Amino acid sequence: MATMNRNEGNVGMEGQRGGQQQGNVQGGLGQGVGSPISNEAYNVITALQAKLEGLEAYRKYQKDGGSSIWQELSQADIQCVTTLVDELENLVKGGKLRSQISGGTKS
Repeated sequence: MATMNRNEGNVGMEGQRGGQQQGNVQGGLGQGVGSPISNEAYNVITALQAKLEGLEAYRKYQKDGGSSIWQELSQADIQCVTTLVDELENLVKGGKLRSQISGGTKS
């Protein structure tokens, strides 16, 4: 599965997040605004959100048509969700959730 760096692709999200390369205009410090989470964590969270949305869609499709394909796809995505949740937990435990730009972890 390909991962998308949060600084490419989705312009709408980029506008909301501020972008990592955008300067700090108010402070005049010339430092990037950055993100409070790492790229790796962002990618995992984004993939997890997409899989969860897919599961919800499969639930609705199965309710409408009852085809066994939706159950099969749900089982595959549940395995993916489990893998992504495990990875997110590993990032948290390993101290890799927060971006280094945002100052690392709380003391």
